[in-house]
Amino acid sequence: MRNRRERLSGIQLQSLIDSSFNTQPHAGLWLEKYRADKDETENNSNLVREVASITTSDVYVPFFERWKEQLKACGAAMREAQVKGRMIVGLGSESVLETSIALHRTYGVPYISGSALKGLVASYVRQNLGDEWKKGTSAYKILFGDTDEVGYVTFFDSMYIPGTGKKGNPLYPDVITVHHPNYYGNAPEAPADWDSPNPVPFLSATGKYLIALAAPALDARQGQEWIDVVFDVLRQGSKPGDTLEQSGSESRIAQSSQPMVSGRGRIRPL
Repeated sequence: MRNRRERLSGIQLQSLIDSSFNTQPHAGLWLEKYRADKDETENNSNLVREVASITTSDVYVPFFERWKEQLKACGAAMREAQVKGRMIVGLGSESVLETSIALHRTYGVPYISGSALKGLVASYVRQNLGDEWKKGTSAYKILFGDTDEVGYVTFFDSMYIPGTGKKGNPLYPDVITVHHPNYYGNAPEAPADWDSPNPVPFLSATGKYLIALAAPALDARQGQEWIDVVFDVLRQGSKPGDTLEQSGSESRIAQSSQPMVSGRGRIRPL
């Protein structure tokens, strides 16, 4: 094991790119690459920058097209959603860094899992749409299911749309700096100007993602009504005033002074 780690520590990203393999490195595998800990902050920063510089593999493009065709074949409704700024899914998962990010195991691109998307919508309706949408109500059970039955709407994984990320890359190097680590660590001392800041580098995602929903157990009209409920919720965004504006089949996150859906407006039990 030690010999393997020593060999991995000597591999340079640029040497792989310049090699005769004629393929791009896998961002997820490179993120999990062994690293020395002589200078943890510098090594973490270098690792984040390296992973963010890795371009999307050429083999991902035909996979994405096949994915879209399969979704169409099963009758899924699709919308394109663009990240406003940057996005992180799977921040607290296990990682060689203090933070993590959800990357596709085969292609190394960021994605939004169907369970994460379903959880986001479920959390929003419980907190914002009145008693008709509380956990255990008929509308909530139909859309999300419970421990006895599954919901009627299928939330597919939302895959990254090739070439839509910042400067063409889906990943972006970010950093958050804790300026008063002792104070935030509950030490009995007040924050001061002479405290040593602690920068924490991490990866975030950019670009557009293909959101796909289906309701195969319902007839076409009922299924579309429930799918529209979910898309209405997603248009709200994560903060007041954030909406998902649509143009044809495409969508993007933008600022709006008036939410497209609010309270018990268009979203209601069917």
